[in-house]
Amino acid sequence: MLTMNSNMGWAGKALQTLLAGCLLLACWGCGGSGSSSTGTTTGVTANSSATQVRMGDAPADRVLVFEVTAGPITLTPSQGAAVTVLSTPRRLELMHNSGTTEPLSLTNIPQDTYTSASMTVANPELVFTNSAGQIVKLEPAFNQAITVTFSPALTISASAAVVSIDLNVANSLTFDASGNVTGVNLSASSFTFSSSTVAAENEQEPDNGEMEDTTGTVSSVSGNSFTLSLGTGGTSLTFATDSNTEFKDGATLATLTNMVVSVEGVTRADGTLYAKEVEGVEAEGGAEVEGVISSVTGNPASQLGVVVDAGSGSGVDDSKTGSTVTANVSGAGYKVSKGNLDLSGIGGLPATPNFPFDAATIHAGQRVEVESESGAAATTVQADKVKLVQQTLAGTISEVSGSAPTVFTVTVPADSVFATLSGSTTVSVFWQPGTDVRGLPHAPANGDSVRVRGLLFFTGSGFNMIARRITQ
Repeated sequence: MLTMNSNMGWAGKALQTLLAGCLLLACWGCGGSGSSSTGTTTGVTANSSATQVRMGDAPADRVLVFEVTAGPITLTPSQGAAVTVLSTPRRLELMHNSGTTEPLSLTNIPQDTYTSASMTVANPELVFTNSAGQIVKLEPAFNQAITVTFSPALTISASAAVVSIDLNVANSLTFDASGNVTGVNLSASSFTFSSSTVAAENEQEPDNGEMEDTTGTVSSVSGNSFTLSLGTGGTSLTFATDSNTEFKDGATLATLTNMVVSVEGVTRADGTLYAKEVEGVEAEGGAEVEGVISSVTGNPASQLGVVVDAGSGSGVDDSKTGSTVTANVSGAGYKVSKGNLDLSGIGGLPATPNFPFDAATIHAGQRVEVESESGAAATTVQADKVKLVQQTLAGTISEVSGSAPTVFTVTVPADSVFATLSGSTTVSVFWQPGTDVRGLPHAPANGDSVRVRGLLFFTGSGFNMIARRITQ
């Protein structure tokens, strides 16, 4: 194992005195027993660094769901043998991660310069809107080992790190003359790898340590820490808590086991995870499903059609991903997942007239989390709560004037999923002082093609989005 090299060296000194041997064994215990690619970093050996491997994607205009099995994944250093950073394949849905990333593994990686990665991708499943506006599922046969050469090389230094893998879905599909998806064509050019050291806790973004709206089922609690299993993919993350951790909506450390929760957290300088906020979603036996609303029945809404892209809890497994479920929402409560949005000048959410969210203003094209005390059946969910969550839209900027705080328009393609489902091609984007703007050669300007991630509200006549992140 990568984390045992220095310890095995110690063990090889057979002529050490008993006292020296005991001291070395004590040091080994203090350093931790290492970690695996299946879960939590518990210690860092000499010449290795705690590293998160995370994956996200760039949105594709017509794609609602893109799920794929990723792994194993290895990194090849400039000299020496390849290093395994994900040993067990993970099932991962990427469209709900547009504009952000999700952890695949937490592990220890030798400090080195890495020139390439090798990874296996298999069994893709995608759901898209065709040229007639219909929702179509495609599951092509695919299993391929891909090698990605880095330029420039990635460096893992002495500091805890994040390795991000970005999959460009739009560049990984084949299309016919009408723009309908006909297949998957993943290759080395589909993936971009980058690395970053973990940032200061109050300055973190997903690519350098932030754990944003991380939802899953708590599998165990130990002392002041708990282990969270993400969705149906199998990744386990252990979060520490302390007296500053805010527990909400029925969540307490004593009652967390088997509860579905949402965590806002950070990565500490040593690579371990800390929960700033733990929100109870559903107790044992309950479930949550996430996805884009494809239809709304009634006004006020009595039912929602939701194309599922993620979920946790009772009745939620991989078969739910990519399916459309009917959520019965009569009598359900409505709330907004604020996450780390900058709400200066806006105040609380929801808020009329610009940012309403209730049974009268919920609209197709919004991304929501439907929570159920009774779990998820095969094709239906009895909702007790509907929560608005962040999503990403891609389009072209117009009507921008000045810098944050300001409002500009983003126009999305007329055949995009959002336009097809919502009936609108324009969104008013509220660019806040705390909005993370990156990857652009200048401040957002008219004519720029951007991805905007944030909360999307329907006012009754149009859509407003409070931007969490604006990227190229």
